[in-house]
Amino acid sequence: MWATGKCSARAGAALLSAVSAFTATATAQPEVPPSDEELHSMYCVEVLRTEITLQQHLISASSEAAGMAQPELRAQWIDTSAELLKRLAKLEGALYRLQAYMLPRIPAVDPLALAAAIRRANADVEESSGNDAQLTRVSACENPTWLGEHRTAHTQ
Repeated sequence: MWATGKCSARAGAALLSAVSAFTATATAQPEVPPSDEELHSMYCVEVLRTEITLQQHLISASSEAAGMAQPELRAQWIDTSAELLKRLAKLEGALYRLQAYMLPRIPAVDPLALAAAIRRANADVEESSGNDAQLTRVSACENPTWLGEHRTAHTQ
């Protein structure tokens, strides 16, 4: 489980560093504005990275609680940990799909627009607890349906 999380974190870091590198250096080619799918994907990459980190903390806390719980409550904490692990796997799968879609596209699109999508994702995640519209937008990242034809071998 942790190896997958580290792999996702490394891939996410690579994706963000690619955006940063292209933001910092001018290219000879004209920058193409990203499509709505590309902006939405970049937004969701950041949302999912944040959700995965939170999920990992919840799993750790749940596992610790199971270890310290009274015997009659231990099974309940173990079940909770199992559900959290299932959700983590789903989040990591969605993140993998989005990264596979975005990595080859980053060099061709306007990096400033992608960076703006990342900033918006961070703001939305922070503010989503009290705002139903933002919570819905953030939650929609767990199932990137707009990538319908962009399936990877990992998700099939």
